[in-house]
Amino acid sequence: MNSFWNGKRRFVALLMFLAGVFVALRVPPAIPFIQLPGENFPEGYNFPITDIRLTNTMVGAVIVWVLLLLFVVYVSRRRPKDGNEVPPGGFYNMFEMLFEGLMGFVGGIAGGRHFRLIFNMFMTIFLVVLLANWMELVPGVDTIGFIHPHVKEKYDPVADEYKAVTTDGFEIYQGFLGFSYVNAQCDWISPADEATADEMALANAEVAAMAARQTLIEDEAYERYKAEHGGHDDVEHAEDDHAGEAGDDHGDRAEDAGDTGAVAVARQEALDARTAEKQARRDRGCYTGVAVSSWEDGYEPADKEKKKEPIPLHPDPASEEAKRVPWVVLPFVRVPSTDLNMTLTLALISFVMIQYIGFKALGIGYLTKFFNFGTLFKSPLGGIDVAVGLLELIGDFAKILSFSFRLLGNIFAGSILLFVMSFLIPILPWPFFILEFFVGVIQALVFALLTAIFMNLATVSHHHDDDHDHAEAH
Repeated sequence: MNSFWNGKRRFVALLMFLAGVFVALRVPPAIPFIQLPGENFPEGYNFPITDIRLTNTMVGAVIVWVLLLLFVVYVSRRRPKDGNEVPPGGFYNMFEMLFEGLMGFVGGIAGGRHFRLIFNMFMTIFLVVLLANWMELVPGVDTIGFIHPHVKEKYDPVADEYKAVTTDGFEIYQGFLGFSYVNAQCDWISPADEATADEMALANAEVAAMAARQTLIEDEAYERYKAEHGGHDDVEHAEDDHAGEAGDDHGDRAEDAGDTGAVAVARQEALDARTAEKQARRDRGCYTGVAVSSWEDGYEPADKEKKKEPIPLHPDPASEEAKRVPWVVLPFVRVPSTDLNMTLTLALISFVMIQYIGFKALGIGYLTKFFNFGTLFKSPLGGIDVAVGLLELIGDFAKILSFSFRLLGNIFAGSILLFVMSFLIPILPWPFFILEFFVGVIQALVFALLTAIFMNLATVSHHHDDDHDHAEAH
């Protein structure tokens, strides 16, 4: 039976790998829009009876807590009721082994009468941070979501009004079951930029035509000069004397004849380069047309007016307005550890618990660790004790920043690493997923372990250390 299921699992893994290769080859990857704060959901996705907008990191945090609740229910039901019951196998045994190992590890650091509180806090933070960190490894997180127009409002001091402005993004297309998809092969180009590029191509074509026309005029002047002087060109400056006159006499004739020959070829070559560029985008399914058109003469009046219309702030993805703005994916779920709100919240909880256990263990005397004025007038070193206490107070508040930004920086950088590597090598990014798997474990362990260490230190009195030192001295 075991070999059958193992073989079946390998078969499923092979199918998943082949499906991943197929998707990677057929669907070009797109790097998501990267920003530090969590993205707000579109209008209408608010907390009940409030105007507070939901964010994708909040959704990720809720999923983490739901998973943690389900995990607690699972462990509670699988746990043996008495010592005579045989423990179940599988995942529960693995978790029990991990739990006992961590309990022994923390017990060696923070043993004593406050061990249960310290370990409970350690284990809670460890599981929450671990599940949050591992969420970046789940397919669909940070990649599946709302198709969102990348447009923002900016104040125009000249017109004294807010105007919609566009930023970077992609074009979109309507696909299976009417869903909209980001076209990763087509970076969005505004209609104005498209028309400007066409105008530049037309201007370059005219410059090339003028250069070809001038060359043709000079060649005809030279041939005329040779004919008038019997094919001899011993007087070199005579060409310069007659070139201008020949150009005046025969410029019109050369222009009329040349535009159908070398001049037309030069103009067409310049236009062909722009046409080939537009055709390449068209072949990738982009919005652009192929013809090179002048802004003033090549477009219909309705199109010209349309290009001057204000940029739509909330366009319909299935309408023609969708072509006039860039689009990005606003994920349904984002890794909560990449939002400073979550890491700062955990850091504040850790800070509060450190102070709580300090007061619980030492009472009001806990404050003497920070405001040690007892020896100020009793010993020449009393001023040092005051300074050390103030430094400890500053250090305790600094823990909030170090906890918050250490976790945020590592997990946010890891998410970007997975985005970039999946974009560069979409078929084989597995080493980086394995790397982030262990980074998630290490960061969760560091956060929880530092909390346990600082909670244990908060239970130790400075007076106890001083008494111990004096006892050793005697």
